[in-house]
Amino acid sequence: MPRFPRTEADIAALAVLVTDGLEQAAQDFPAPPVPAEDEALEDLADSLKADLKYAEFAAREEPEKLSRLGWSTRRDGTPLQPPGETRDITIVSEGDTWAILRWKSPGNGGAPAFYRIQRRQEGAPWEDAGTTTNTEQLMSNQPRGAQLHYRVIAVNRAGDGPPSATVTLVL
Repeated sequence: MPRFPRTEADIAALAVLVTDGLEQAAQDFPAPPVPAEDEALEDLADSLKADLKYAEFAAREEPEKLSRLGWSTRRDGTPLQPPGETRDITIVSEGDTWAILRWKSPGNGGAPAFYRIQRRQEGAPWEDAGTTTNTEQLMSNQPRGAQLHYRVIAVNRAGDGPPSATVTLVL
């Protein structure tokens, strides 16, 4: 979707395109709500927005006509996708009852909102062990002497990504 400019220079440039386009394409846009010659700076942005809304409505059957004004129709939004698989999970450091995990964000899919870290002991089901918005997490108070498997799942509003590869350690 085109975005209305914010700087005075960009607004002025759009104003030139729109006013010239409205004058040259008067047969396509015969009755804009604000005349093309109204260039008072304080009203310019509001005037341009009104003219562009009018032009979008007037050209709804032939949206390519909007290009004569330096504008285009709104694009359909792209639905949010679940994140892809979290990559390259590693154990950065470990101690008696702690480990630091690090991973890379997914290379595809939607942007993660947060990461869910899961853990399991050999033969047990996966359990949630923590969440973070970072790509590194200290896992403290972990059981000693047990073989622990960790994986990370990227999550956003569209859902969960696939689990990462698994890393294993014994503290």
